[in-house]
Amino acid sequence: MIQQGVIDLTVVEVYEKLIASRRPIDFFGEVSNEDSLKTLYRKFCKMVHPDLVSENEQYYANEAFKMLNQLYDQGLKELENKMYTVDSSTEEYKKSNPLFEVEAEGKEYTFYDHVTTGDVANIFKGVCDNYFYFIKVPLEAKDSDLIDNEFDILTKVRHQSLPYVECKITANGASAIISREVEGITCEELLKQYPSGVPAEHVLWMVERLLSVVGFLHYNCIIHGNITPNNILINKKNHNVTLFGFSFAIQKANEPGAKYKFFNEYYSAPEVLKGARVEPSTDIYSIGKIAIKLMGGNVSNSGLPLSIDRRVRDFIKGMCKDEPLTRSNDAWLLYKKLQELRTEVYGSERFKELK
Repeated sequence: MIQQGVIDLTVVEVYEKLIASRRPIDFFGEVSNEDSLKTLYRKFCKMVHPDLVSENEQYYANEAFKMLNQLYDQGLKELENKMYTVDSSTEEYKKSNPLFEVEAEGKEYTFYDHVTTGDVANIFKGVCDNYFYFIKVPLEAKDSDLIDNEFDILTKVRHQSLPYVECKITANGASAIISREVEGITCEELLKQYPSGVPAEHVLWMVERLLSVVGFLHYNCIIHGNITPNNILINKKNHNVTLFGFSFAIQKANEPGAKYKFFNEYYSAPEVLKGARVEPSTDIYSIGKIAIKLMGGNVSNSGLPLSIDRRVRDFIKGMCKDEPLTRSNDAWLLYKKLQELRTEVYGSERFKELK
């Protein structure tokens, strides 16, 4: 928690504290009224406003400024509803029968539901200290190294669009990860609401968030290597997209010995199967394919509905060309170009609610 009056933090430190904050009170601390909250908000605005930082701090400032505004807006609503210091969202949930309990780092976690079974692990949902959490437990103990790899990455690299991992434990002789709940819906759930395809304008903000986070990963020499619709959650309320599934991610991807660990027929770039050198463009390819699926296109041949603006179609199809040398290798450059494209095609309004 940032105490009132503390204004000597760096942009990166504010960014990291925002990432760690689940609710406004975690970041701003206790406030008596809207004016007190606004005073603190303005102090932090001056610290992380993108126009007031150096070029090296620009990315952190952009991300921090977005998160700061989201927490401030949430804080105003909580104050209005007299819920700023209250969090009872788990009370009803805790009335059901638990599956199992876990003690880790001085906390007691109780898990109630089996959420899903992934490529290498089961996911369970539970509660600790009135917050929701997930635990990822490998299907087989021999896959502990994959869980270890995921934990290592997600504790080294913190981002608004990545799960916030709390700790790692040993369960049934295998490594297991406990992480905070992420709000959102799956691609499959979203497509049920839009069976003919999600409006392209909204898909572009999802692509923008994915390009932002993979650009951050690539900057830290990490390639995800398994970006599929099953590995993302979409938050319609705050326009965030969270990227999961780091078991097969490649660390130190810039070193000669780096190798891909997984191939998906529909979402992996063709060169992955050929044992090609690890490159950022393979993650970009996967994001392009996800965009095509969400827009109601044909993932197998990258076809998109003709009703979508040609400039948008060209941009997305350019992300998933079969030849790696004709595909962009710079996610952050694409991120900037996409922002320009969205403004050119759909106007300058940055937030349009997805019903």
